[in-house]
Amino acid sequence: MQGVVDSGRHVEFPAGEIICRQGDTGYTMYVVVRGRVKLTVDRSGEPFQLLGYLGRGQHFGEMAILTDGLRTATASAVIDTELLELDRDRFERLLDTVPGFAANLSRSLGLRLRWDARATPRHHQPLVVGLVNSTLRTQGLVAPLARALAASGETIEVVTDRPDKWPTAGNYLIERVPRELSGGEKIRAVKERVHQVAEHHDRVLLDLTQAGLEFELPQMLSACEDIWWLVEPRFLQTSVQNLRKLIDIEPRLLGRVRLVWVMSADERFSPPLPTGIRLALPDFKVVLEEPQRTASRLQDHGIQRLVRHLQGIRLGLALGGGGARGLAHLGALHALEGAGISFDFVAGTSSGALMGASYAGGFAPREAVEAFKEALTPSAWVRKLPGGNQIYLWTMFRIGAWDRMLRHFFGDATLEQLQLPLATVAVDLVSGKQVVHDRGDAVRAVVESINVPVIARPILREGMALVDGGVLNNLPADVLVERGATFVVGIDVATRMPARFGHNEPQTPTSHMRRAGFLETLFRVNEVQAYGITALRGTAVDLLITPDTSAFEFADFPRAYELADVGEAAAAAVLPQLTQMLRDQRVKR
Repeated sequence: MQGVVDSGRHVEFPAGEIICRQGDTGYTMYVVVRGRVKLTVDRSGEPFQLLGYLGRGQHFGEMAILTDGLRTATASAVIDTELLELDRDRFERLLDTVPGFAANLSRSLGLRLRWDARATPRHHQPLVVGLVNSTLRTQGLVAPLARALAASGETIEVVTDRPDKWPTAGNYLIERVPRELSGGEKIRAVKERVHQVAEHHDRVLLDLTQAGLEFELPQMLSACEDIWWLVEPRFLQTSVQNLRKLIDIEPRLLGRVRLVWVMSADERFSPPLPTGIRLALPDFKVVLEEPQRTASRLQDHGIQRLVRHLQGIRLGLALGGGGARGLAHLGALHALEGAGISFDFVAGTSSGALMGASYAGGFAPREAVEAFKEALTPSAWVRKLPGGNQIYLWTMFRIGAWDRMLRHFFGDATLEQLQLPLATVAVDLVSGKQVVHDRGDAVRAVVESINVPVIARPILREGMALVDGGVLNNLPADVLVERGATFVVGIDVATRMPARFGHNEPQTPTSHMRRAGFLETLFRVNEVQAYGITALRGTAVDLLITPDTSAFEFADFPRAYELADVGEAAAAAVLPQLTQMLRDQRVKR
C-alpha cells in the first residue's frame, strides 16, 4: 500500500467537475483517496447510462493504460474528491514489483465485468444528501425520512445545524454542528465530518437551514450529491428567490438541486414548477401530517418514494384499458395500499389513464370508486332503456362531458402538479403512432387517452388526430421502462374477455342468435382489440395482476363496487409473490 501511495501524486476535484471524459486519450489511472466518483457512458447518443459509483480505495482509468489509451467512460466527482493519480510508467512498475497490486486489480476488474454483464439498469444512489429547510414545517420531514431509511436496513447519520431541539430519534445517529462555529471554520468542519461519516454509513443526511445563504450554505452544499430544497407551497415565492440566489452564488450546484414539496392534507396539487432554473427531476410531493397525528397514507407513500429514490429503485404501475372494467384497478390499488405498497410513477391507457389520474392525484382508491360511480351512473329512467348504460356513455363522448366531469376533480392542474408522475397514452391517426403525455394539462391528457374511436370524434390538436391509446398500446409497461422503471407491476382488466356478445355465446344455436345493436358492436370491437394488443405488448411487466372482469360489460360503471371487489381479490392473491419480489429489489451497497 505504501508503494502505491509513493508512486502516485495527489490531485483534487471539486464536486461536479469532470475528471476524465469518454473518448479522450489518457494514460493514467486513479485511486479514490477521499470522496466519491460517478462513472457514466454515452451509448449512440442515448441519455448517459450510469455504470456506478466508486468510493475510498476503489480505482478507475486502468483500461486506458492496459489497452489503446482511450477512455471508455466519463468519470466525474460527485462530491469534493481527492484522488491518487498513477501514470503508465509507475503503473507498470507496480505490476512488476507489488504482486498484491496486480492481484487486487484483476479481482476488481473481474467483479466489474460480472456486474456489467447484468441487464438491470443502475440509477443514481446519492450517499450524501443535503436537505435545506425553508420553514419549521419542512423541518418535520427529516426525522420520518431518517426513520424509514433506518427501517429499510441502512445505517444513517444526520448532521444538522438546527439550534432547536431535535424530534425523538429512531435507529439512527444525530450530530450537531457546534453553535460557536461560523464562516470558513464551520464550512471546513461540516465538510470534513460529512466525509468521515460517509466512509462508515450507508447514508448521510446534511440537515441545514437557509442561514448563511450568501457564503456558508453554498459551500457546505458542495459536499452533497443530491440537494433537496424543501418548500411549503404557500411560501414558494420566497423559497424560489433564495434558491435563485444560491445558484447565482454557486452555479456548480445546478443539476443537483430538486424541489421537495412539503404539503398539508388539504393541498392536493403542488404549484407549477418555477421556470428559469434547471432543476433536477423528478420533484417530489410529501403530504406531511402535524407531529401529533398518525402518519397518513399520503405521508407514508411520499416518504417511501423518497427512500426508493435514494436506493435507486423505481417502481412503475401500468394500468390497461377496458372501459368500466378499469374500476377493478382501484380495487387492486386498495389491496396494494393495505399491504404498504406504493409506486413511483404510473402509465395508463384509456380507462387505465382515468384511474391512474385519480391515484396520481392523491385520491384514495375507495374514494375514487365512489366518485366514478356517482358521476358515471345514468339516471334511473335511462338505465331502464335497452342498452341504457351504453347510450349514456356514448352521449358523454359526443357532448364532451368527460372534460367537464374531470375538471370538477382536477381543475386546471398539470400532470407535473400531481402527487406522482403520470404518463397517458393516446394514438395519433395522422402519423399512425402512439402519443405519450407526461407534461401539460392533466384532464386533456386523460380525455385524449379515453377517446374511443368511432364512438367519439378524433380530437384535433397540433397537427394530430387523437384517439384511445388502446388502438396501439393497451398496457403501457414499455412507457415506464423507457422512463427508468426498475420493476413494473401491470394490471390488465382485458385479459379475461367474456366469450359473449349480444347475448350470444359459443354454444348458442345459429337459429337463436341475436343481432347486436350499433353501440354494442362498437364497444365489443374495442374490447377485442384491447385484448389482442395487450397480449402482444406485455413483455415489459415483471408481475401481472389479472382481475377476472369477464362478467362485466364495457359500460358497467354502475357496478363500480363489484368491479372494485374483483380487482381487490386479484391483487390479494398475488401479494405474497409481489412482496417477495419487491424485497429482492432492495440491494444493499
